[in-house]
Amino acid sequence: MTTDHTGPAGQEPGSEEGQPAREPVISVVIACYNAEHTLGEQLDALARQDVTEPFEVILADNGSTDGSAALARSYAAQGRLDLRVVDASGAKGPGFARNTGVMAARADLIAFCDADDVVFGDWLRLMLAALRTDRFVAGTVKLDRLNTEGVRRTRSAHQTDRLERSPVAGGLPHAGAGNMGLHREVFLGVNGFDESLRCLQDADLCWRIQLAGTPLAFHPEILIDNRLRSTVITIVKQGFLYGRSFAQLESRYDSADQDDAGQGEDGGPVRKIAGYLKDTGFRGMLWNVAWHLGHRHGAYWLRGQGAPAVRSSITAGAEAA
Repeated sequence: MTTDHTGPAGQEPGSEEGQPAREPVISVVIACYNAEHTLGEQLDALARQDVTEPFEVILADNGSTDGSAALARSYAAQGRLDLRVVDASGAKGPGFARNTGVMAARADLIAFCDADDVVFGDWLRLMLAALRTDRFVAGTVKLDRLNTEGVRRTRSAHQTDRLERSPVAGGLPHAGAGNMGLHREVFLGVNGFDESLRCLQDADLCWRIQLAGTPLAFHPEILIDNRLRSTVITIVKQGFLYGRSFAQLESRYDSADQDDAGQGEDGGPVRKIAGYLKDTGFRGMLWNVAWHLGHRHGAYWLRGQGAPAVRSSITAGAEAA
């Protein structure tokens, strides 16, 4: 996969750094944008994995302007990880970054984790075991260690003990890309993540893979600590983008036009806001209100346009360069 300009520090788009010692059995792909303050904790966790088989880490840098790339390169320079930074700045968003990372990966097994989360010490060993049984897997998300009680209240739908479901795509299960693994051929078979979606690319990927015939298996033993949005600005922005992307998915999967699909009880706006405030606190109320505003915006924007097509820089039958 290529882009039309050079990457950070003169690195060619998608180019590799250094010469790995052994061929990896599994490639860990991390989409990254300005994550310097949290990335180190995740890379430390990956460096401590108890797996005995070789693995590589691909940091797909989505145009970071902070020290994320330099921090990641330091782990490779110190020999702590078989790690490469690839330029994924050709288009904005985690979908493009993850697609770029997979195309740069050398292994046939792919695991995704996020730059602001922390995987458990046996995460990769258990991910490998799961992928030798199932071709598409997701694990458990833990919220207690990296989030205050107030922040945890802001979100109710997380895969803490089961896969998530929504009214879209016939109720098929879905999971977050922060704790997901699959075989490369499964990923390439559906052309990877939809790069037109600002959020919920992972839910869409889950549904397209399942509709193509590969089930999503839940392995609760595969654990990560997940970091939720905690500031007012990031909470409102995420809620709005989630709502707008959900409207796109409703249109794609022929869901009934529901302004409040999967988000709260029936009733007027005042009742809903009061309910959110009671159940999820002030920040949770902001997230839900922003979700509804984003959903209305997305539904209005899509009116008369028809279902949006999947947009991906990966083409059918693609192989890594």
